[in-house]
Amino acid sequence: MKVADSSIRVVEVLELLAFYGGLFAIIRTTMHAVEPRERRTFVAIGLVWGPSVFVANWLLYQAGAMSYLPWVNNFLHTFVWIGFMLSWLYLGVRERESLFVQCVIFATFSLIVKYAEQKLFGTWEHDNFFGIDGNGAYVLGWSLADGTYPLLTLFGLRIAARWIRGLVVI
Repeated sequence: MKVADSSIRVVEVLELLAFYGGLFAIIRTTMHAVEPRERRTFVAIGLVWGPSVFVANWLLYQAGAMSYLPWVNNFLHTFVWIGFMLSWLYLGVRERESLFVQCVIFATFSLIVKYAEQKLFGTWEHDNFFGIDGNGAYVLGWSLADGTYPLLTLFGLRIAARWIRGLVVI
């Protein structure tokens, strides 16, 4: 396994973007386009998740709970993957699948993405998840945590809709 450092090559970034593109082709099967009435909701979800997870990843690294994510990897992971693609996926499945199935879908996609990023960049290499030993526990633990995205987004939108007009809330 590679060990993460800050020297990410352009070819690795392009490989990750191609991988994200493949996943987006799958995600688009849930919803081909964001409907005009849901665009504000889509943007709001992405603008909350992207920056907040970007900062949280850095703070968790500083606290010793996460491995180092080089800035470009952290940016792509939080803004492209989480902010854009998972927001799209959420809108595509939130009314079609049970909350439990949504959480499984998000955790599974998260696990796949983390292993791809680990392969490309050597990231996600921490040796424990809050005291549970092993890199597998670390990657799986954060993937399961990411599986809470639909639940947190559901309740976050309900709260935000009190102050932001035009959000589509179920």
